[in-house]
Amino acid sequence: MDQSVVVFYGEDSFFIKSKVNQLIKQFDVDEYNFTSYDLDEVLISDAINDAQTIPFMSERKIVLIKNAHFLSTAKQKKKALEQKPEYLNAYLNAPTKETLLIITVPHASLDKRSKLYKKIQDVAQITECKLKGKHDLSNWAKRQLANAGLTIEPSALSEFIKRVNHSTELAFQEMRKLLLYAHGTETVDIKTIKTIITKNIEDNVYDMTNALLAKDVSKALEVYHDLIKYSEDPLRILSILVSKYREMLSVKTLLKKGKSQDGIQQHFHVSSGRAYYMVQNAKAVPMDKLEEHLKMLESLDFQIKSGRIDKKYALELFIMSA
Repeated sequence: MDQSVVVFYGEDSFFIKSKVNQLIKQFDVDEYNFTSYDLDEVLISDAINDAQTIPFMSERKIVLIKNAHFLSTAKQKKKALEQKPEYLNAYLNAPTKETLLIITVPHASLDKRSKLYKKIQDVAQITECKLKGKHDLSNWAKRQLANAGLTIEPSALSEFIKRVNHSTELAFQEMRKLLLYAHGTETVDIKTIKTIITKNIEDNVYDMTNALLAKDVSKALEVYHDLIKYSEDPLRILSILVSKYREMLSVKTLLKKGKSQDGIQQHFHVSSGRAYYMVQNAKAVPMDKLEEHLKMLESLDFQIKSGRIDKKYALELFIMSA
């Protein structure tokens, strides 16, 4: 197998980025012999032309092609550049030996039915970079803490995984903070996790939405007051709430039209895991309740912006009356 062409595909963008950086470090090319092409912005023909040229005063060069969506099964965006895969197909017939061509595809699967995939399979080294599951991230977190002489309570570990939202990149960032904070202690408890690990606003609003739909007013108010305590703007919270309700309404409409989970994933350009939860949430809520809550939120948005009601009080009012 020719090591001059490498393909990384999958939904874990941090894992892909790490793999690419490892190769760049391994081949030790300078800035004159490394070029990156984002196919959301440029044509693949430019990248292939570059890959066919010899390195500048060096034995090797690296050409990175990012966002090669056409190699996946995902539906292409309407305003996406029209790429011509035949340029890549022709290059694979005779890859330039001095060039390491790295191709990244930010999707869960490649289009294995295409002739181009079969060519890539014969010529390139293909690596899947899928999102880490709860079990994988849990084991990783425990290993990181154990290496620092720390243990973690089960409830604290569950909360850590929940807060990093299965994101490898976020898990790495938050683990650095946790190791610094917990230095000198023996056990990480849930209080430590809640103190140091960031829970992003969208996750909080997601929890608040779920509480509202479950008619758990006290839980919804608790989440809202926590957000206010951390200086989040009520208007921003309202905006995210509106987008969450609109999203659920759209998913429910698409499901009614016969769209599958894969169809939902392609429509919203989200990961398979995110699509799963979007579908489950939409199915769990009656259409009339979604429409009623959305109308209330849109009315509050107008009242706040026209100065008729205080923004902090407005959201409390919505939570207590939803």
